[in-house]
Amino acid sequence: MIGFSLQKTKRHFTEELSVKFPQREAEQLMRILLEDLFGIDLKRQLMEPNLRIDEFQYAQLKAAVERLLAGEPVQYVTGMARFGDLLIKVSPSVLIPRPETDELVQKICTTLPKEASIRIWDIGTGSGCIAIALAKHFVNAEVYAFDVSEAALEVARENAERNNAKVQFICDDVLHPKSEIFIQPVDLVVSNPPYVCDGERTAMEANVLDWEPETALFVPDDDPLRFYRQIFALAKKQLNSDGQVWFEINERMGVGMLELCHEMGFSKAEVLEDFAGKTRFVKTWTAE
Repeated sequence: MIGFSLQKTKRHFTEELSVKFPQREAEQLMRILLEDLFGIDLKRQLMEPNLRIDEFQYAQLKAAVERLLAGEPVQYVTGMARFGDLLIKVSPSVLIPRPETDELVQKICTTLPKEASIRIWDIGTGSGCIAIALAKHFVNAEVYAFDVSEAALEVARENAERNNAKVQFICDDVLHPKSEIFIQPVDLVVSNPPYVCDGERTAMEANVLDWEPETALFVPDDDPLRFYRQIFALAKKQLNSDGQVWFEINERMGVGMLELCHEMGFSKAEVLEDFAGKTRFVKTWTAE
């Protein structure tokens, strides 16, 4: 297959992908593969249709398309995901960063001065995307990121180095915390913890259920707010006078989260919608 043009290669593999995916999605997947595997961005794809795709690249694309057709998420196929302006490495050890989580970061960044000297906890960091984005924005921040999975933290550390972000990563279980950092003052606590109820599994897409880590997704039906309750308990003791707590939440848990905020002593709380109009975030102020 030496000497195929970019245009002809795209057409061929888009047709293969169209067996499983709608045409527009198939085209988008091909754009992602070409950019993330070979660095051929969309502008170049459009401007250089006769760019030559060599035999090795063709074989890579063929293998990638086969993985996509088998249901593997494109981010795991390429090993990369975009998160705002960041390029984040991902593997099946971590969740794929979602646009909603990027929106959470953007909302947080509007509430404090960029030069603020603050201490941040990111609890359940996964790929490190939240901690890294906040460290890049708040240039004087001291950022700590926690996860129970050492495999996830290996990915997160690589992402911090890749994106030139100063973050201290700590392996700890927030449900049974041992880190001394949790007994130190903090200004901003943020978490996107597991929040999908076990009973919601049947409504989820196979490419999530079959590939992404269960421990980062699911909580028991009888205690869906377990992580939030524990994080509130830690934050209540250590949050500074003008501190904030931010969460990404299950869209069905807005009312329950507000009740939990008040139960834990955070009377200043609000639920916010995401770009799709779904109840997705909770912001609270310092405990009374």
